[in-house]
Amino acid sequence: MKLTKTPQEFVDESLLLLKARPSTTRITTSYHAATAGKGKLTLKTYDPVSGALVKYRTSRIAVVGRLVSGLNRLGRQQARVPEPTVIAVQAPSASGTSTPIPGQAAPPEPPKSKKKKKKGKS
Repeated sequence: MKLTKTPQEFVDESLLLLKARPSTTRITTSYHAATAGKGKLTLKTYDPVSGALVKYRTSRIAVVGRLVSGLNRLGRQQARVPEPTVIAVQAPSASGTSTPIPGQAAPPEPPKSKKKKKKGKS
């Protein structure tokens, strides 16, 4: 049994176990509510053939969101669905122009105004 210390470590170790034995490995979650309103979430990845177990426990609510997204990755691995490809789009530079993306038409230039600005009284 391996008790992991971080959510990322749990996801990484579970991915390795799922890659080794995708047909027999199971992921389970359990939640135990406490009377004070603070519960404990336990995640386990277990392979009965090899006896390998990866476990993670937390009572911090901020970690649960990260774990859910990690479970998304684990579910994709178990279902043998490829990871989605992410296309990065660059933010506009300081000068206000953006870097063109290959295969995409450049955005049209905004029309320039020919009127002069009036100066206000000071």
